Amino acid sequence: MTGNAPLGLVLALIVEAAHWTRWRWDFHEAACVRAWHLCVVATVLAIAFIWIEGNPYLTVPRLLGWLPALLLPLQFVQAYGLRDAISAHTFAFFTKHQRARNQRHGLAAPAVPFNFGHIYLITTMVATTPLGQRPESVWFLPGLVVLTVWALVAVARCRPAQVGILLLLAGGISVLGQMSLAKAYNLLNYGGWPGSEDYLNPTHYRTAIGRLGEIKQSPRILWRLRPAPNSPCPTHLRSVGYNRYRGGLWSNVAPPELRSEDSDFIPLVPLQASDATLFHPLRSEAGQAANRPGLARFTLRGAAAANSPLPLPGNAASLREFKVDAFELNSLGTVRIFPKEAVIEGSVAWNDGASPETAPWRELDLDVSANERTALRQVLAELKLAAQPSLAAKLEVLRRFFLRFEYTRYNTIKAPAIGGVNGPSAIGVFLTKSRRGHCEYFATAACLLLREAGIPTRYAIGYAVLEQDAKHREWVIRGLHGHAWTRVWDESANTWLDFDPTPPGWLASETQHGSSLQWLLDGFQRLREDFALWRSRSYHSAMLAAAMLGLGATGLAWMLRRLWRSKRTLGPAANRRGQAAGSGPATPLHALEKAAAKFLPARAPGCPFGHWLAGLRPHLTDPTVLDEAIRLHQRLRFDPLPPPPPAAARLRDLTKQIRAALKSRRRR
Repeated sequence: MTGNAPLGLVLALIVEAAHWTRWRWDFHEAACVRAWHLCVVATVLAIAFIWIEGNPYLTVPRLLGWLPALLLPLQFVQAYGLRDAISAHTFAFFTKHQRARNQRHGLAAPAVPFNFGHIYLITTMVATTPLGQRPESVWFLPGLVVLTVWALVAVARCRPAQVGILLLLAGGISVLGQMSLAKAYNLLNYGGWPGSEDYLNPTHYRTAIGRLGEIKQSPRILWRLRPAPNSPCPTHLRSVGYNRYRGGLWSNVAPPELRSEDSDFIPLVPLQASDATLFHPLRSEAGQAANRPGLARFTLRGAAAANSPLPLPGNAASLREFKVDAFELNSLGTVRIFPKEAVIEGSVAWNDGASPETAPWRELDLDVSANERTALRQVLAELKLAAQPSLAAKLEVLRRFFLRFEYTRYNTIKAPAIGGVNGPSAIGVFLTKSRRGHCEYFATAACLLLREAGIPTRYAIGYAVLEQDAKHREWVIRGLHGHAWTRVWDESANTWLDFDPTPPGWLASETQHGSSLQWLLDGFQRLREDFALWRSRSYHSAMLAAAMLGLGATGLAWMLRRLWRSKRTLGPAANRRGQAAGSGPATPLHALEKAAAKFLPARAPGCPFGHWLAGLRPHLTDPTVLDEAIRLHQRLRFDPLPPPPPAAARLRDLTKQIRAALKSRRRR
């Protein structure tokens, strides 16, 4: 489930080998504490490494998948120790010192013992939940059932009915959990606020239009943009474009001739530049011109996941130096990337007077739903937009019109106004009554107004480039810079233009409640990105891997040497929990332990085998047979003089009689 099957097999062999080997160690409480500290250090290092390597939102799911490996030291102490339990004081710093203080003063300091194997089993099951790389895997439930059956049968050998009921209950809970996770995954994948990069989908986008509540966006830095010397900085970076609007949902609908089974994305073909490096033109007909020296350029850096959109200017020309497996481009200009590393950096050439989008499709880029038309025509008549002589004049009229509106992050249009053939739509209420909303309202309203006026438009979401970091000579793009605007077709120039109808100053309302510690978080993120880029270079990566392997091998060799020198070998009759049957040699009576365990409670740590076995007397018709067998057992085990040969033979005969009596008792 986590993609680490070889590691899982190694862990399984280490843990289960405790049932097959007779090697044990006398781990005292200090050893348990050291094992716990080792687990904590390993977990902290894993968190740091996972956080540096990839998306911070995936840190917890990935960490859960590694927990069985990180907690192995404690499970090793539990499985291979001579004790059946670990003290709870192992995990608590203050209670451990309180216990030591009580012991110094002669006060009672009871320890709370528990079996860590139970926690390790639960950890293993949690690690396999569909949170990681395989959320849709069909193997989760079967695997969960196998583990559950294994665990329940081990503790309830004689109760198949109860095991069946508990298994059905566990399966039902698992099914409900998997369904809930699937719904949550779909919700996160198909809906969200602007600027939340994880929620951007190239095929459809569920806006907040018509929904009540406050829009909250993250101040986390998503991208860093550094213009080349003497190059301008773009004002908008588009991530995804859409062309069809229905009731708060924007979608990407391509003409039939451009559709494939799943999308209209096509791979970008790289070309070789004059300096022998590769670049990816966004328009195939541009060729080498998409990388000519006179174009404006900037460097873009940020964390990117596979299959995610890359934010670019609307008139981007080419990409180079990004470490990716592939770029893909769809008909609306969305560039999808498949990065090789968690943090990528590369150069973007732009401002060549053209756009990678296809020309307008009149049927789609002029589409307006029927329930929007009444409000749109009312506003167009008020503005006399059709009488304007040029596209620039029309856009200026719209810009002045929207300056009379109020930008707000609080959605106040009530749900009954979301839409319907007979009622006003949310956009209609926004245009004619409330006149207050966020960027999605402004961009959508401008799109539909221009379409109703006969001008092809498309809807774009991405980021506004507004925050400059003068110290590092770059522009910072945060989640709260997420924005929506309109792409307008300029017939005279034969290209698409960015038109942002949202009133200026909207960012002030987004940043007025910023954290005073944001500078510290930004510094940590920069360190993370710098290290990730440094590590991605092959030489540095090899050097770091060699150093980590060397330290790990040294530490492992030291621990294995200590364990080898301190190991103990138990007699062949040692039970499954690792308890020694005694200090002497094994006797035939030890073979009764498994049969006796079906009638007796679990043998307590330190309980002599003969004393525990004496509990069978009420279950035997002739207890004297058992008494004689225990006496012979004790003599063979602990008498310093060698026993006579008939003693061992007599004990074997008595053991057979006792086993037969127990079998007869079970049948009754």
